[in-house]
Formats: sequence, C-alpha cells, structure tokens
Amino acid sequence: MLVLPCLVSRDSRAKDKRKRKANKLPAVETAAESPEKSSDSEAAEKTRSDAAETGELATEDEVEPETEPERSPHDSTVTNGGAGAAAGRSTPAAPGGSNDGNSNDGDSGDERDTQPAGASPKAYPPLLAIAMKDRPQLPGRLVCIHISSLAVIKSMNEIVRRKEPHFVLFHMKNPDDPDTDIIPSKDAVHDIGVHCQVFNCHEVNNVMRVLAYPMNRCRLDTLITPSDLASAIAAAGVGDNFPTSYLKDFGVSYALISNCNDEPYDMNSPEMKAILADAQLLLAEMSRVFPQNKSTVTDASKYLTAPEKLADMLGLITSALPEQIQEVLLELNVANRLRLVLRLLKAELEAGALQEKSLREMSASSEEAQSKALIKEYIKNLQKQAGLVDAKATKTHKFDQRLKHLKLTEEAMEAYLVEKEKLENPSEHLAEQSVSEKYLDWITSVPWGVYTKDRFDLKVARSSLDRDHYGLKDVKNRILEFISMGKISGKVDGKILCLVGPPGTGKTSIARSISEALNRRYARIAVGGIKDVHEIKGHKRTYIGSIPGRIISSLKQAKTSNPLLLIDEIDKIDVSAGGAPASALLEVLDPEQNSGFVDNYIDVKVDLSKVLFLCTANDLGGISAPLRDRMEVIEVPGYTNHEKLLIAEKHLIPQAAKKAGIDQKHVNISKETLEVLIEKYCRESGLRNIKKLITRVFSKASLFIVEMLDEAKIEPSAEKLVEKLEAKLVEKLEAKLVEVEKQTEDKVEATATETTAEDTEARVLDENELQAEPLAIPDNIQLNIKPENLKDYVGPEVYAHSRVFEKLPPGVSTGLSYNYSGSGDILHIESILTNSISSCTGQAGIHATGHLGDMMKESSQIAYSFAKLFMAKKYPENKFFEAAEIHINCPEGAIPKEGPSAGIAFVSSLISLATNQSLPATVAMTGEITLTGKVLPIGGLREKILGAKRNGCTKVIFPKDIEKSLEEIPDEVKEGVELIPVLWYDDVFDVIFADADKSKFGAVWADEFATRKNEKS
Repeated sequence: MLVLPCLVSRDSRAKDKRKRKANKLPAVETAAESPEKSSDSEAAEKTRSDAAETGELATEDEVEPETEPERSPHDSTVTNGGAGAAAGRSTPAAPGGSNDGNSNDGDSGDERDTQPAGASPKAYPPLLAIAMKDRPQLPGRLVCIHISSLAVIKSMNEIVRRKEPHFVLFHMKNPDDPDTDIIPSKDAVHDIGVHCQVFNCHEVNNVMRVLAYPMNRCRLDTLITPSDLASAIAAAGVGDNFPTSYLKDFGVSYALISNCNDEPYDMNSPEMKAILADAQLLLAEMSRVFPQNKSTVTDASKYLTAPEKLADMLGLITSALPEQIQEVLLELNVANRLRLVLRLLKAELEAGALQEKSLREMSASSEEAQSKALIKEYIKNLQKQAGLVDAKATKTHKFDQRLKHLKLTEEAMEAYLVEKEKLENPSEHLAEQSVSEKYLDWITSVPWGVYTKDRFDLKVARSSLDRDHYGLKDVKNRILEFISMGKISGKVDGKILCLVGPPGTGKTSIARSISEALNRRYARIAVGGIKDVHEIKGHKRTYIGSIPGRIISSLKQAKTSNPLLLIDEIDKIDVSAGGAPASALLEVLDPEQNSGFVDNYIDVKVDLSKVLFLCTANDLGGISAPLRDRMEVIEVPGYTNHEKLLIAEKHLIPQAAKKAGIDQKHVNISKETLEVLIEKYCRESGLRNIKKLITRVFSKASLFIVEMLDEAKIEPSAEKLVEKLEAKLVEKLEAKLVEVEKQTEDKVEATATETTAEDTEARVLDENELQAEPLAIPDNIQLNIKPENLKDYVGPEVYAHSRVFEKLPPGVSTGLSYNYSGSGDILHIESILTNSISSCTGQAGIHATGHLGDMMKESSQIAYSFAKLFMAKKYPENKFFEAAEIHINCPEGAIPKEGPSAGIAFVSSLISLATNQSLPATVAMTGEITLTGKVLPIGGLREKILGAKRNGCTKVIFPKDIEKSLEEIPDEVKEGVELIPVLWYDDVFDVIFADADKSKFGAVWADEFATRKNEKS
C-alpha cells in the first residue's frame, strides 16, 4: 500500500473550514454512491467536482504544503461488551477539535502554562486495520493512500457507504514482509499507529485512492485477523453485534484500539522554551537553505505555541527514513519528540548545506577557469602587440619542429596551415582549439617523405629468412624474387602478398624476417573480427573522440612511408551495419588507388604505393573475390612429420630449454620420443601444439630436478657452498640485529609463516634486482624423456587408435579428408541395407547422415545415382538398387563435414554393398564424382597422403588432373605409398576390386529377388 502526503491550498482550507462548521461532517463520496456514474471516468469526474466544491480533496498539481484540519476524538463511546453499540452507532465528528482535550489551538495564538492529557473516548469499536510498508504517517495532515487488496477495497467502500469512515493505520516492522494491505498478525506491526477519517475515495484499475486525515495516535490493543475471527472476537469480548460487525464477511483485519495521549508538559519550562527557540532558528535556516519549501516552513511556524503539533508537522515535512518517522510516532513525550524531529531536520540542513557548498565551489571553479583562460589570452595578445612572444612558448612550436624532418605534400601543408591558424587564433573557442591541436599532432605524425633504404643483398636476405623458419620455400623464393627485381631496376614498388595456409605454419612470424631481410620497418594490423569500416578509414573529425584508422596509425608506429605492413587474419573480417571493412581495404590494397589513400580523419591523400603489404589467411574462401584479385596468393602448406621433427630438434627444443633455464644436457628428448609426440599428440599441420608440449616437457622436468635437489640436499660445488655459508652468516647477523630492535613485537607475528599481500613489503626495483640467483644443476642430474615415460610429462595420448576398421565389411570404403587445422586423415564411408529385399518391405532410396554439409549431401545423391547407372550397365542382372533402402553414414558425427571430394568413396561404398564384396583396408581414395563417372580434381592432396600413411594405407587413389602437383610434394611424403591417378570411375573400380571374382557380382542377390518375385505373385 502506498501512502502519499497531500497538499492543500489556503483557499481550499478556508472553504473546507467553513463547510465543516456548517455540516459538522466531511463529505464522503465513492463511486458506489452514484450508480448512474458507473464508469471510472464518471467517478473520477464526480470526485473532482466534489473536491472543487468542498475543498476536501487535494490534487496532485497542488504543490504548496499546508496545515490540515485539527484532530477530533471519536464522538461515540462504545464499551468492549458491545452494549452501547447495540443501541446505535453515532458518526464521529469531523476534524475540528483537539485530540488531547487541550484548549489551545495552533492557529488561535492562545497561551497556557501546562498541557494536560486530553479527554478522548474510553474505547472504540473494532475498526478496519490497514498495514503500511512505506513511510509511516503522523497526525495532522491529509494523506493519499493507495489500496490494492480487493478485500480492503470492498471494506472501505462499505464503511463509506454506511457513513462510518474510520480506520486505523499501522506500520509493518519488517520491510521484507509480503506487500499486503491486510495485517497478518499483531507482531507484524508496531503497536502505535494513527486513527484516520476518510474524506474521499475513488477506485481506478483495481487500485483505490483514499484521501484520509490522520486524527490522533492510537495503540493496538487487540488484532482480530480473518484466520481467527470468531475466537478473537470472543476473546476480545466485543460480542457479535458490534458497530462494525458487517465487515466480518470481507476477510479483513480488525483492531481494538485506545488513545495514546501525549505526556503533560510545562510550556513555560526552561527546557521547552529552549527547544522552541531552537526550532524557531531551525525553521528560519530551512527557509534560507530550502527556498522551495518556504511556504511549508511558514505553515509549521504557526505551531510554535503548540509543541505537540509542531513536532508532528516538522516530522511530516522531513525526508527521513521510515524507521526514523516511526520513532517520532512512538514518542509520547513532547519534548523528546521535538528533539528527535529537530535532530532529523538538522541532518537534512547539513546535507543541504554541503550540497550548496559543493555547487558553489563548482561554480566558482568554473568561473575561475574561464577567468584564467581569458587572462592568458589577454596576456598573449599584449605580448604579441609588444613583440615579446617567444616562439617556443606557442602551441604550434612542437609541430613546426616536426615539419623540419618531414616533406608534406601540397595538400597536407595547406591543411596544416589552416588548422595552425585556428590554433593560434585567440578568438577561437577552447574546444575548437583542442580539435585543431589534436589534428596537427596526427598530421605531423604521418611520416611524409620518410623512407628506409631497401637492402638488395640476396645472401643476407636468404640467411635472415632461413635463420628462424624451416621450409616455406615458396614464400622465401617470392621474397628473393622481389629483392632481385629491385636490385635490377634500382627501386622497389609496393607489393601485396597473401599467405594462405593452416594455423601455426609461420605465416605471421615470417613477416618480421621478411622486414629484416628487406631492411624495412615492421607494423602489424590485426583485422580479425573488425566490423566497422571506420576501423580502417578512421572517423570524421566532427565526432567527439574521433581518431584516424588503423592504416594511418600503423604508419605513425612504423615512422616510415615504406614499411612492411602485416594485415593479419584478413579472412576473418566481419560485416555489419557500419559497412564492410573488406570494401575499405580495396582502396588500400589496390596498386592503382593506394597512392591517394584518404583517411576520414586526416582528410588528405596519403601515398601507400611504397608500402609492402603482407596479408595472412587460413581460408582463401573467406576473402571476397574483389579483394582476392588484388593480392598475389602464396599457398603455405602444412609441415610434414619429418619437417616437424627437424624443426623441433633445431629450434623448438633449444628455445624451450633456454626459457626454462635448463641446459639441454640435463634433459634429453630422443628422436623416437619426438616421433611419438608428433604421431600421437600433434597431427595438425602447424607447430603451435608441438611447441606447447615441448615447453610442458621442460616445465615438468624443472619440477622434477628441483624436487630431486631438495630431497638429496645436493650442493652445486665447494666454492658455491662457501659463498652460501658466508651469505647465510651475514643474514643471521642482520636478522639478530633486527630481532633486537623489534623485541616489543608480538611473538605470534614474529614466528608466523604465512604472509598476505598487505604484509609483504613492496618497493621500486630494477629488473635486475627482481631476478634471483639461478640454480646450478649438478652434471650428474639428467632426465631421459623416452616414449615409455612421455605420458608422465604431457599426459595420455590424444590419438590412441590409428584406424576404425582393421578389415572392412561390405559397404565400407576409405575416403580422405582435409580438416581446418591443415592436417589430413582417413574418412570411412559406411552404407547398410535397412530393409529386406525378399520380403518386399521398404522403399528404394538413400538416407545420408554424419553431420554432412550441403555439398556433401549433394555428393552422396550424385554418387547414388551414378552407382545405379554403373551397376545397370556393368551388371544388369543385379537389381539391388531397384529394391534397396540404403542408409549411408560418415562416422564421428560431432565433426562437421563438407566438400565434394568424397564422391568416389561414396560410390565405392554403395557398389561394395551392392556386390556384397569387401574393399581392401589399405586403399584410400579421394576425388569428386560426376553423374557420368568423371573424377574431378580436389585440394589438400599432400595432407591427405600424410593422413593415409599415418593410418597404414599403402595405396592412394586420386584424380589424374592434379598429377602434376605431385612434383611439389616432398619425396618423404610420397615414400611408402603407391599413388594411383584415375580419370574415370572405371579405373577406381579396377583397383579396388582387383582381387575379387567379378563374375559373381551379377547374381549376388538372385535368391532374394526370386523370393521377392514369388511373394508378389
């Protein structure tokens, strides 16, 4: 339930007072009393008209807080036995008297010395009890209550209809209790609340707004809840016919209450006079600090002669917490209540004063900054007029100094001079000057006319390329060709190269070696995941915080106009609503356009024609066709097992040993161990995984060595031992001195073994001071990493099995795949018969599974159609495909599979099933099939051959059209495998069924079809 304080204007109060004098009772209206106005809008209109007529309803638009009508006691005196109530109910008087019987009124100005306890009714009938969860209410001011409980809404309508508009409000103790208008138990609320009289009520959208006047404090003697209504009424002794017994059927809570009169006080006592004087000063201060509440404070000042009303009024205007307002409500000692309220108001005044001080300081600071800026500009103007301006003191001096080492184009110089003039103009706004200064900083950071001299020494270039990278012959040869062309022509133009290959093959790292070979600066731009075109071309200067794009930023980083600029992961550029960054790169990578590249921020042409662009990608298909056409693509193949072995021995093991601080003589990794590591753990084409595992081997070895030294207590040498003993002796002496100085420290802290981040002393140290003395490992310590104990260092084998089938059943063929990591592997194609041919069940066709992509699904359909055609031509008596319902599957369904290269493997699987003949397990095949049986070229042959060899295959069938690519495949890859090129599927058939009795292929299913024919007849 929400309770809102209502604000009433002076005119409304005056009119209200006159009307109550005439009628003695408030006008209480509800929608229920006007049946002709049943709609919400009509009821609302009636409420507004009544309010305008009587002044009793406060509107939300009225913002001036005023003092409300005074509280009055309940006119009727009803005993708990209910005898008085049986005689009839008397309506309570309208607010107009005093709730405590005092003759003094806050408005009258009458004086008295002592305030006795008021004469209120001895008892009340059980009244409707409503719970409050928000701000508690104090007597003396109209409030607006929002009621959402249907039972309480009905009860409120009923008491208004019977012209007995009285109820009580009690505040909930626990704010976390369920939000309900019905009080669940007496313990759930505070025992002192307020007795209220209804002035008006109106229901809209199942929520009732009640305008009520809290008349006086009351104490909760007994709570009658709906759950124990009968027993509670009997225990209270009010009988069954008490005045409000008609509410028993509504399921609400009743409350038996008694008056809570204020304790007597002496108006002329020094204590009360001091409190009232303090209140008067506080009200004056509030008018000054909170001028928006001046009218409210003025109204409160009228009650300086009525302390009990003054305390409640001040409590109503404070913005204290609900629990603090409840303390005011519970306090019956007037002096203490005033002290409590004044304390709350003083806290608000202090907060308001702090806020006022903060605003004043902010305003003064802003004015001071403006004054300083104006004074500075005024001084500059005077210095200019007097000829005393120091060139070094101007903002543009540093930019002018940069220009001495640059050679700006005419267009760039013009833009520079324009912005320089803006910066030097004192009439320009400070924000505009800041924009101009930032622009000048960027335009003078571009290396206009600054170049490094290219190196054309082939021997040095080849040495630089071979030093850090093994293999990559195509890449190295292309760079050497580039250098040779430059040496002949005497100049080197820009070039756009794109290295495409699997991850971990050295595409990114070789860029540094190329820059060193050419004597060019190196800069890198990672464009993977870029969505916004402004990342490439920059933002317009009209935007706050705008900066140039990454191309200009990389030139600033390189400090030359002819660097080697690496654009990494170009195939992973994203496309979004901000534009396609790949389209922006067209201007950068097009030799016909990049001589006049325009960044949105710099807004002048920048020459990129001398830049050597080197792009990297994992998948050429991820690069847009227009962008791909502008680049020279160089395929970077994956490493063979032999190449991995050589790289590990020559580069990776020495690097890992150096990083771990271990000499290679202490950790021996045999060649056989490396072969197992490559075969069982690192089948991908790149080197990242094997590098991680070798590093892990040395990390594990470090742990084993340190543990061995700790257990054996081995000292490295006699000299080291003497040095350590001397050092320990010095440390002991120093520790003794420290101990003497800290004798008063706690013994527990002195002997503690655990330290926290707060206990650890931190100070600024040089990098050399951070390094501890390296551990000298004795020569007799040596770890031999063998295939048998390799798993102790790198864990269990990742590739435990080599092949799924040792002997292929009918319907299974061996294909070859090329995965994203750049490695090849075998791919088994399984097909089975899912119906009985002899029983005429099922429907002829094929169903493919195995997480296949669209291209691979189409390939299976093409293979099925060709297999039917092939068998019909070659073995027409074999009617297998006319009745066979076939399920074809590629194992390892969690791995997505795509591409047409499994075409001949699909056909071979289907023909193997149709002829019921097993295929050789050592024969693998790859190639796309057409409907006419032509075998088309595929990619990744080198990696597929490696995958076939790894899985024990001795023959690999591949398309004849790519036979020339065998020349580029190293001999160690082709060694041990018979490579069989084929042009048509007939060639494949002759290879895989070379040892089979083909004469029986036509009659394989003869018996089943004979039975099928008999069943049909």
